[in-house]
Amino acid sequence: MSSSTLSPTMPVTFTNDRLQLVVRPDLGGRIDQLHDRRTGKNWLWHPDEYDATQSRSLPVGAPFDPHWTGGWDDIFPNDAAGEFRGWELVDHGELWSQAWTVLTVSEQAIVMQYQCQTVPVQVTKTVTLHPTAAEVQIQVEFRNQSDQEIPFLFKQHCAIAIQPGDEILLPECWVEPAFLEFSKIIGQAGKTRFPKALAADGSEVDLRMIPPPSSQLQEFYYTSELATGECGIANPESRSRLLMQFDQTDFPYVWAFQSYGGWRDAYVVVLEPCTTLPYDLELACQQGSVARLAPHAIQQRTLTVQVQLQGDGA
Repeated sequence: MSSSTLSPTMPVTFTNDRLQLVVRPDLGGRIDQLHDRRTGKNWLWHPDEYDATQSRSLPVGAPFDPHWTGGWDDIFPNDAAGEFRGWELVDHGELWSQAWTVLTVSEQAIVMQYQCQTVPVQVTKTVTLHPTAAEVQIQVEFRNQSDQEIPFLFKQHCAIAIQPGDEILLPECWVEPAFLEFSKIIGQAGKTRFPKALAADGSEVDLRMIPPPSSQLQEFYYTSELATGECGIANPESRSRLLMQFDQTDFPYVWAFQSYGGWRDAYVVVLEPCTTLPYDLELACQQGSVARLAPHAIQQRTLTVQVQLQGDGA
């Protein structure tokens, strides 16, 4: 199938015996649906009012939260908006808000491209569904079109549909609250070893287990020094789990945003393998925890997601 046969706003669907995958070039090139055909589970979260038949047109610089409709976004070249090294960077970057150009579509893959407006970078994204396994690969290429080094943040922003009793899957790592004033589970600043953290009263809490929406809790933490490059969610009801796997040179950190009814009444976990820590690029530069794109360099970052059934792997 060539891209000439596609409407700019047409969702592109890929299917094998195990998964159905929907990609939306018009909605930031995001993965919009990830459906396990074996269990019937839809892994990606959307708000109740989301209408998948509709497209949108947003300016570069539109605020993220009021326009967020879930799914699996890409965040680049920054998170926090503001002036940085002479560039005016916008809220959560610009990839999520803009339509991407479809270069090619085959039976199992789509290649899309976007020309950034806030920084001189061309981004090419390839999403590939494995022909037989419950596995999707995401590869993103960044091309610096300037003579200037570009410090940046790139993260996957995967909104996962959850149920009470689900479990957050992370390897051994350090955990620290991103914004203590936002946290309602972690109650003290500083790092602890996952899955343990400290509540405000000093008692120990387990960060793995997902409470019900009636808890009205919320949490947002960074993880670093992961023992292995992976993160995910286990769902006991379907006896399955979604597992992201990546090279830690591509994504050294994982951010985990959680609303258990406490933030905008949403019930969602957003897992975010990320190149950079923290959200502020200038601070990340000072701390030496920022990704960098050399002048005229081409750089690729790759992530694989599997939907695994209990007992039989992928």
